[in-house]
Order: sequence, then structure tokens, then C-alpha cells
Amino acid sequence: MAVSEVKFTFEDLAKAQYNLKNLGLYDGEIDGIYGKLSAAAFLQFANALSIDTILDANSRMLTDQLLQLPAVVRHLLDILGEGERLFLKFTNAQRVFVNMGQADHNYLGFLDRGIYGCQAGKKKSLPNRNFAPSPLLNHIPAYADRLSSLPDGVNVVSYGQVAMLAGTKVRVRFLPYPAIGQIPNIENIGLEFLDQSITNACICIGSVVNGQMLCRWIGRNPLSNVQFWSSTKILPLLYTITEANRVDFIQPIANCKVNGANDPTSNWTFLELAERICAYEEEGNMTSNALAAGFKQFTTPAALENWLKKITGNQSLSFRGRYGEKPFFEKPTLSSPTDTIIITGERESHRGDNLVSAYDLTRVLSQVAWHRHIPPAQRLPAAQWHSLTSLIRAMGQDTARYVDVAIAALGLPFFISDPVVISKMGFGYSDQRKQTELTYTACIQFVDRLSKSQDEMPLPKLRSVNMTLRAVLDLKDPVREALEIDARMATTVTEILRRIITEELI
Repeated sequence: MAVSEVKFTFEDLAKAQYNLKNLGLYDGEIDGIYGKLSAAAFLQFANALSIDTILDANSRMLTDQLLQLPAVVRHLLDILGEGERLFLKFTNAQRVFVNMGQADHNYLGFLDRGIYGCQAGKKKSLPNRNFAPSPLLNHIPAYADRLSSLPDGVNVVSYGQVAMLAGTKVRVRFLPYPAIGQIPNIENIGLEFLDQSITNACICIGSVVNGQMLCRWIGRNPLSNVQFWSSTKILPLLYTITEANRVDFIQPIANCKVNGANDPTSNWTFLELAERICAYEEEGNMTSNALAAGFKQFTTPAALENWLKKITGNQSLSFRGRYGEKPFFEKPTLSSPTDTIIITGERESHRGDNLVSAYDLTRVLSQVAWHRHIPPAQRLPAAQWHSLTSLIRAMGQDTARYVDVAIAALGLPFFISDPVVISKMGFGYSDQRKQTELTYTACIQFVDRLSKSQDEMPLPKLRSVNMTLRAVLDLKDPVREALEIDARMATTVTEILRRIITEELI
């Protein structure tokens, strides 16, 4: 990066040099001048920025002081966008995790981190595995309220109907949310930065205009129907919500009880089971796969597939398969807390393929996250906000913590507020295709406090984006593939987040 491109005030750069010197990263004079030594120090700091390292108290204090300077974080966002620096950062971190006994190909460093983290000694195969709980854990109860609120246009703004890509003269336009069954125009320009291993992507960026969420769709092979593994588990949960709300639109689903013909006395609530599916809290035969397959039994394979086709407009998708395990519930029943039966399931087995598109998953997730801000006719049919909030809470507990490490890697903890991260990962080795595949669907929303107005005054901006990604690796080595694909997905999510903040991606 050329010196002329660096935008530091004398005071900010002098403060940064002072802290970098105390961290042992800068050997030059504290002169407020950005030269080669300062550039090298910032690069070292960007590379060392914590993804999951333990710093001593003094280093943590100095690092936090540096990261509270907006100019420093903006500079780091530029540095980390160069070349493959982020990928090297995450692959090096993964290597450290493996060498320290923190991760292996069965329990990956980012995908399997878990919302609650992991304490040393809990995993017999990895006794040293020790990750702190997600910094977003305590935010989950506030997710629904944050998704319900809108920027006021004064203290927090949105993009407006037209925005300009940073560093260009290219203007992009946000359009009304598409009608049920209508496939929007998904642009194929703007994701060239994605690595070739990201074979499928669909990103929907939102902008609030006159109280409604407008959107812009971008994709890479967004309409190709492929296997999205466990990311599709949100679909039977959503079907159950919409069908229950159709029958009784007043009753919130969270505390409704689910049981089956094979276990009629079960007192598991919908929310508890949805959380287990997303967080992989497994016990005996109550696995994430078995529970998701059980929720599919609330309808027939054809009805579930047609429900999804009607919503997204993708008439070529196939959604009739299971998740590799016997359904936990046979002919399930959903009852109110007072034991009034709301819906009952079917005995017909789900067998076949689960082949959907990145667009399908991004579409339904955006309908969940933006439910309060899109016209009623565009919402998931019959779905009520009081019940969608259960899925939001469950998806907040996804075991994959890519956004957590992205926020840390970019130095953003001090400059975002009101975060919402709901997601569902999927992962597996395909014996048929002889390759490792990792999928990730997520809604990421927060208030960006680095944002500035045209006259360079601070002007917090709402960032709200829904995305679905699919990565594929065939290295003829499943162990290596698993470790590398995890680092690649962490890199991709981080780079997308970086570009959203810098407005290189709108």
C-alpha cells in the first residue's frame, strides 16, 4: 500500500506507533510519519490480531487501545484485503490449533467451535481442546428485537435506494423484495474475489427505504441445485412453523410440545429441539440428523418440496431426502402447552435427494430475518413473528462461528453494535463425488460505527446481509481437505464482511 493512501492524523499515528512499539512490533521513532517501519509494524499487527490466542494482560490492553482508534481499524481493513493474507492467517491459525491439540479433521477449529465453546478435557480425542464461549452468546436474546428495529435516518442510516461502490463510479440500485414464487434478478458481477473453491454463492444485501427493506441480489451459480447438507435443516423447521401458525396464528410455537407415536409422553418443546438441531447438542439417538428428519415427518415429501418451490419459485429443486438417520419421531404431533393438538405428521418416509440452490436458502432466511420489514404478501405464508423468533434464537446457536472470528480478525469489536448472527452450517465428505463439501447460510446484521458521511463525519450505518455459500475441495486427502476447507470458509466470510464495511460490496 502506498504511503499516500494511508489516512492517519498525526495524533492517531503517533498513538498507534507508541502502542506498536510497546507490543514489540515497531522499532522506529514516534514521529507520526507513516514510513516503511510503520507499514511493517501494522502488517505484523494485522497478522497477529487475535482469532483465538491468549494474550497477557498488558498486550490485551495495548491491543484494545489500538483497536479503539477508527483510523487504525480502517487501515487494517485495507491491509487484510490484499492478496491471500486472510487465507494465510486462517490456515496458520488452523495449523496452530492442530499442533496444540485444539482441533483435528473431526472437530475443526472454526466450524465446530460451538456457541458455548469447549473446556479442556471435555473431548476425549482432543483433551487440549479449549475455546471460549462465543462473544455473541449473551446477545442472542436480543436478536429478535434488533431484527425488528429500523434505522431512524438520523442516528443510524441505511444505504438508501441507490449507493456507490467504494473506489468506483459504479452505482447500484436496491429493488423491492420479490413476490412469493418470483425469482429475483441475481447479478453475476461483484463476487469475482471469491476463491474458485466457492462453487455456489448467493448474497442478498438489504437497505431500508421508507420503512421497508429493499434488496440487491448477487450470486455465483446461485440457481444450481446441489447438496447443501445440514444447512437445509432450517427448512423442515420453517415448514412446521408456518403450518402451526396457519392452524393457530395466536399460539407462539416456542413452548409447544413435540412427540411421536414412538414416544407419546415426550415433553420436548419446539424451541429445545430446534436448538439441539443447530447447536448439535446430541444425546443417544437424539442427534441433529435424527431430529431434522423427524421434523420432515410433519408432512409428505411431495408436500414439503412443493411448499418450498411455491415460496422460492425454483421449480427444479428436489427436497425429499432424509439426513442419513432414522427420524427421531414417528408420525409426530405438535401440541400447545395445554395439550391441544395443533398439527400431526405423516408416516410416509422421506427418501430421495435434497438438492436445492444457494438462492433457495438465502431467500427463505431473508424472509425470516426481514419479516417485519417486507410487505405481508412477500412474507413466508402464514408465518407469525412470535414463532419465527424461535428459529432465530435456535440459529443463533449454530456451532459454526465464522462471523465471530471474522469480527476478531478485522479488529471490529469496538466498532459494531447491535449484532445479529443467525446461521446454519453443513459439512460432509461425498463418497459419490469424492470431495469434501462445506456449506454455510447466514444472516449478519449490525450497526457499523466506522461509517462516515460524505463530509467525513461519523454516521453509523445499518448493515444487513443474508448469504449462502458452498465450498468444495478435492485434494485426494479428506483430512487435509477438511482442515483447509474450514479455513477457506472462515476466509470467505471474513472477506465478505470486510467488503460490506468498506462498501466494496453492496
